[in-house]
Amino acid sequence: MITSYQDALDIIEGLSRFGSRLGLERIKGLLFELDNPQDKIPVIHIGGTNGKGSVSRMLSSVLIKAGYKVGLYTSPHLHSVRERIQINNELIDKDSFINTLNYILPFIENLTNRDSEFYLTQFEILTAMAFLYFYKSKVDVIVLEVGLGGRLDATNVVNNPLVSIITNVDWDHMDRLGNTLSLIGREKAGIIKRGVPIVTGASGEGLDVIVDTAKSLDAPIYILGRDFFVNWYVLSQVGTEIGFRNEKRQKEFFSSLKGIYQVDNMAISLMALELLRDRLNLSDENIIDGFRDAFWPGRIEIISKNPIILLDGAHNKGGAEKLSKSISILFDLKPTLIVGMLKDKDAYGIVGSMIPYVKNSIIVTAPKTNRALEPTILGKVVEELGGRPIIVPDVKESVKIGLDLEKDFICIMGSLYTVAEARESLLGEVEKD
Repeated sequence: MITSYQDALDIIEGLSRFGSRLGLERIKGLLFELDNPQDKIPVIHIGGTNGKGSVSRMLSSVLIKAGYKVGLYTSPHLHSVRERIQINNELIDKDSFINTLNYILPFIENLTNRDSEFYLTQFEILTAMAFLYFYKSKVDVIVLEVGLGGRLDATNVVNNPLVSIITNVDWDHMDRLGNTLSLIGREKAGIIKRGVPIVTGASGEGLDVIVDTAKSLDAPIYILGRDFFVNWYVLSQVGTEIGFRNEKRQKEFFSSLKGIYQVDNMAISLMALELLRDRLNLSDENIIDGFRDAFWPGRIEIISKNPIILLDGAHNKGGAEKLSKSISILFDLKPTLIVGMLKDKDAYGIVGSMIPYVKNSIIVTAPKTNRALEPTILGKVVEELGGRPIIVPDVKESVKIGLDLEKDFICIMGSLYTVAEARESLLGEVEKD
């Protein structure tokens, strides 16, 4: 019996040694023992390479404004694992986290006794905890973000979501999802269910696979640029405004979420809400208020204006390209870049996308995880791409040096681990484990 939150964290963290092991057999076995709580609550299922979190936040915010009790499951987290499991923007409290894990552990033990080789990953345990907590808390709807891929992701145990969403298909996790956009698209398309509407902003090879999968499952598909459109958009330092159009309506909407990538994310969210409008009795006012109040920390988050300090967890080339374009539109000056990333990421693609839009001197660092890319290696990447690296192994120290060197504009990006450490250093008061 776990009696402290730290003990619960130790158990959850201990499971990280199993890494990310794709497959549904283990999670289905546990959820069956728990009487399949995931089948008892309506779900909105969201996959894709980039933008899943932003779309999840916008949809959750709108549903809360409409009066629903909304369970939100996202990953990864910034400061606390409890961020992953929320109800109406409130993190699961420590007692509920302990109690939910305590409830599940005997079932895991029984499964292990039956099969000595049975084990669950950290993500599978957290996913099961989320479903159980949401069910016991009697939420009205779950906004569920895919962790990795889709087809074999632990969240893909939901059988009949209200709507499925695939934001886009881009290069990421090629070692596990495949080394072509078609193969990656196939994994993303695995969340499509028979007869369930699918909304997507994908294009090219990835879209082709999604369309074929939807057709084979008689799932109505709505594609950005074909079935719904962005007529215009305006980016600013306070948010994003778009002109949205589909066959039924044309209207402008504003979100407090910032950056060029929010243009597509907003449109995808709006199309999904259009499909749910009558079923969930959603009004324009709910959508307007929900978009306005949506908040997603660490994603083009401006935490200071003098100097400007911008945080963004762009961890792949596509995300870095969108970040650099956003910087060029939103600001009339180049920032000093502080960057730290993980070993399995495309360092050349990420840094190469940023270099034309930042100052030549780039502070290279590494977050406190054994998955971090060595700063000296990242420094060589910066050097090869024409930048001048300043190597500072500690994130907190890199922020101090950045503030000494730069009085106008600092951009801190790369791994969310890096963003989290910088955010804690700069803001001080954050809820963390």
